[in-house]
Parts: sequence; C-alpha cells; structure tokens
Amino acid sequence: MIARKKAKFRIVPYGPEHEQALLEIERMSPQGFMVKLEVMRDHFLSRAELFEDYAAFVALGPEEKVLAGGIGAQTPMCINGKLHQTGFGFDVLVDPSVRNMGIGRDLATCVRKRYFDPKGLKRQFTTLRAGNLTMLHLLSKSYRNTFLYEFLYLTFPTARTLRVENAAIGDTLFKTSLFTEESKLSDYYEVNESGMGLWHTHKLYQLKVKSVNPVLSGGLWLGNRFIRTNKYVPLVGSLLKTTTIYNLTQDNINTLPEVSLELYQRGINYMQICCQPNDAVYHALQKSALNAFSHYVVSSMELKADEPLSLDVRCL
Repeated sequence: MIARKKAKFRIVPYGPEHEQALLEIERMSPQGFMVKLEVMRDHFLSRAELFEDYAAFVALGPEEKVLAGGIGAQTPMCINGKLHQTGFGFDVLVDPSVRNMGIGRDLATCVRKRYFDPKGLKRQFTTLRAGNLTMLHLLSKSYRNTFLYEFLYLTFPTARTLRVENAAIGDTLFKTSLFTEESKLSDYYEVNESGMGLWHTHKLYQLKVKSVNPVLSGGLWLGNRFIRTNKYVPLVGSLLKTTTIYNLTQDNINTLPEVSLELYQRGINYMQICCQPNDAVYHALQKSALNAFSHYVVSSMELKADEPLSLDVRCL
C-alpha cells in the first residue's frame, strides 16, 4: 500500500496578493456533473464583503504558492422563531493538484479555531450539494459532530412560463430571508410590492457553461440541421445569470409568473427558489422547475426538519 503524501503548507490570513491565484484555482474547479459550470466573479471576497463580519484564510505551500483558501462569516439564522448569531463557512477552494492531502480539513479547522470560536459562534454551518461527499468527509474530520438538514434548490428558466399549481402553501417550516438591509447591500436585492424579495446572485457571480453531457443536450438531425430536443439545456460558452427568491409566502406566490417574466426581460435567464423536499412550495412549483437539486445545511448543532428554520439568502 502506498502512503499518501502529506503536503507542506502553512495557513495565513488572506491578502490582496493571493487574489489572482485563488480565482485561478476556482476556474480549475468546475461545478456540476452533467453540466460543467465555471464560476465567474471579479474577486474572491465578493460574497464575504456582504456580511457584517468575516475572515478569510489562505494555505501557502513552498515558495509561497497559494494552495487553498476559505472564508468564515458571522450571520443570523432564525430557528423556531429565535434569532441566533452563527458562523457560516463558505468558498473553500483547494488546488486540484494537492487535494486529499489534508489541506481542506486544516483550513476548515483554522476558520473554526481562529474566527468562529473566538467570536463565541457556537453554532457553525455551511451549505453543500448532497453529492459533495469529499466536503462532507472533510467536515466530519474537522468537527466532533455534524448534523445534516436537507433542502432543495428549484431552478426555473425565465424563458419558460412558470405555473403555480396550488397557492395555498400555508406557513412553511423552511424559509429564506434577508436579515439585514445595510446600505452596502442595496445594489444586490429588491423587495416588490407583495413583499417578495429578489436577491440578485448574478451580481456576485455568474456561471459559464464549460461542457454539457451529450446525453443531456440531445437532439436529432433533420436534413443538414441539428435540432435540439431540450432547448432549456444551456449552450457551451453561455453565461447563467440567476436571481434567488426569498420571503416567499402564500400571499405572493401567485406573482411568481410575473416576476419570472420581468427577470427574463432584464436579461436574467434563471430564477431559483429553496424549499424542503415535498413541502407545499415544492408541490406548488416542481412541475415548472427545470431541476431540483438536493443540498444540505451541515451544522455543528442539530437542526430538526419539523421545526421552523429561516436561512439568510446570502448563505445560498
């Protein structure tokens, strides 16, 4: 059996000199399976700067080469009607050439020990795609206990008419909110007359389609023309611009078709909504959704699926 090589590195606070290397690591780490997506954003701290407080760290190897980066931020979470200050970990990036060498685990531990714990943020969490087994394993090594809370991302192409099957969604257990309205956020959100919130994720980052599995982007030849059989599968090279809906209620869910159309007219091609699996929001909207991706809130303290929970939309 060959012993796994241990990378030599040290962890330091993030500095502007690390910026370009981190963005390059992100470009080398496409997301998705059937559709490979590259994150496009102006700078590494684009999300972090929208929180009240945060800390970013970088792992450096020999000759000060940037190997990895990660961020922790303080953010509210509402559980059973009570607001808690929590630690949110996100944007962990590891150079593909040094993965599975313990760097990500040590970086997560660093964020906990050097930021979350000194600030007294006992409840710590991140959000992950359900299939991200590598990150789940990493967190299980960094924390004594981890608990999973499942939720879904429903994605809607704004070019297609959205239909609400049943507006009687009641007071759902899982919600997304924006717990602060600081002036620095004013360019990133809007609240319409119905109270529905629109978080403009596309102003923080966009996703560029690097490749599409031929099975997914199937088509047929008619004469000398190739006709796509699923026109909602994005084209390679296209940019996905997304807005995330929050403060969705029984009183405003019926306005979603108009909201989707308005986003389309603005050039925003996707809208996403988060819900619990099989809750009333899911059943009201799932027939119009392009897909439903399972995600987890991975938390250091238990979150019960049958108790009200509201996440800050900045964490999505």
